[in-house]
Amino acid sequence: MALTSTRQRQEIGERLREERERLGYSEQQISQLLGIPIDAYIRFEEGDSDPGIFRMPRLSSIGFDVLYIITNERHVPGREEDVLLQKFRTLSLKGRVTVFNTIDALERLAPNIKRKIRNVKRSK
Repeated sequence: MALTSTRQRQEIGERLREERERLGYSEQQISQLLGIPIDAYIRFEEGDSDPGIFRMPRLSSIGFDVLYIITNERHVPGREEDVLLQKFRTLSLKGRVTVFNTIDALERLAPNIKRKIRNVKRSK
């Protein structure tokens, strides 16, 4: 059963393309970021497929306004986000990959780190 109508997919696809172009990314770069073939990503932008909610955090991490993509309402970033995004944009492809690998590692480690912090607090 489809969760989005054809019209919704087309609108989301258009906003996804707008965000990609606003940020200066190619379709190939975003397909690599998402770990999908380029033709699958193109289907998202054309409204033939629904990108789904599980891809949105990764897009958000590189500056896509996910709120806008989903609802057509803009998120107004704070100064800190702007600075971070500007620094990210100056990185080489290798630098960006390193950032994503680091984020992935931190996400995997976060539960263990939280547990250790709680244990240290309890032992005091």
